[in-house]
Amino acid sequence: MKPAEKPWQHPVFRIPRMEREAGCTDAQWACVMRDQERHAEAKGIYLGLFQLLCGHLGHFRKCPRGGCRRLGKCVGRRAEDDWSFAFRPLIPPCVPLEEEVVEAMRAEIRAEVNRLVAPGEARGDA
Repeated sequence: MKPAEKPWQHPVFRIPRMEREAGCTDAQWACVMRDQERHAEAKGIYLGLFQLLCGHLGHFRKCPRGGCRRLGKCVGRRAEDDWSFAFRPLIPPCVPLEEEVVEAMRAEIRAEVNRLVAPGEARGDA
């Protein structure tokens, strides 16, 4: 019997601590927090897609992070608060922070996601 495959788990980003503004209702605050949770999840999914692409390209073989080399896949991440380069926290450390390299990889991720969602869109799935 074949063992059950574990579902894909994307990296987790923390939700930034925010101060609730005076006059903000409970419903408004719940909406703000829900938006922050979704944004953190979206960042984690995007980093996860970047890591999958890096793994597919074999970047883990020469990664400066020992964990990636040991696991045989990309699990590296940069500091999540450092936005000094566009999308920096969403780009694994094995990817050089050069616009041409990053944009080529982002284009590859977009193309793959579009390929995956196209059948659902053709069926009219939401």
